[in-house]
Amino acid sequence: MRGFKKVYLLDPHEALFQEIEVEFLDETIIRSHLECEAVDCFRFDDYHLLYFDDNGLRAGMHYYTMVAGYPDPLGGKLLLALNEEGPFPVPDLELSTALRRFDCFRPVLDPVIENSRISQGSITRYISIVGRFSIRIEPIEIRIITL
Repeated sequence: MRGFKKVYLLDPHEALFQEIEVEFLDETIIRSHLECEAVDCFRFDDYHLLYFDDNGLRAGMHYYTMVAGYPDPLGGKLLLALNEEGPFPVPDLELSTALRRFDCFRPVLDPVIENSRISQGSITRYISIVGRFSIRIEPIEIRIITL
């Protein structure tokens, strides 16, 4: 596919990291793949940029991603692309190598069951209710999809 540019798309919601091809890479294409309006980016390494939803951290989110070397969590999909100034026509790292820099997580609610015993004469009743929920953060295992 001559003239196409390969980029990598991380979708923590679907637990996928995949190669995709685009004819060109501009803000409209990036927003379309990230499914957002506000895009920001930072230098992933000397030759690549990581694009992300600048408003991805919001109430009700179901997952987030930490990137090694970047201090803040990121919400939403991420797009890894060659910096136009770089010397390579496609990302100069394997998907598996890039994926080692990402850690994806999701919050999980676990019910805490409270049990009580009520005795009246010779009859004993046991009652179980959800007293509260405990919250934990669970890592998401990401699958790699290649073209």
